[in-house]
Amino acid sequence: MTSKPIAENMYEQMKNSFLDKLDDKEKEKYQKFGEKFYNSFNVETGHPYDTSTINLEESLAYVVESLKSGLHPKCLTEDEVMLVRAGYGDEWYKHWGYDSISS
Repeated sequence: MTSKPIAENMYEQMKNSFLDKLDDKEKEKYQKFGEKFYNSFNVETGHPYDTSTINLEESLAYVVESLKSGLHPKCLTEDEVMLVRAGYGDEWYKHWGYDSISS
């Protein structure tokens, strides 16, 4: 019997730890996003399928989950900031307890 590589075991532990903290509704959102992502490209060739099925709402949800998980607002890309600003207003960062994007 062969054992899994250390990196694979670490990934599995991190994934399971993350999933254990999610409620059923959040797990379902991740499941649906994962299915759309998986279906967005051909795993055999690596070529993309039609990616228009991943919409801005799902992109915003991904950024919001990152912020909820502790990502600092200053680490967001300009595109991500624009998404969150569109969804939460000009002072969106206050929703996560920050006084500004840089602090």
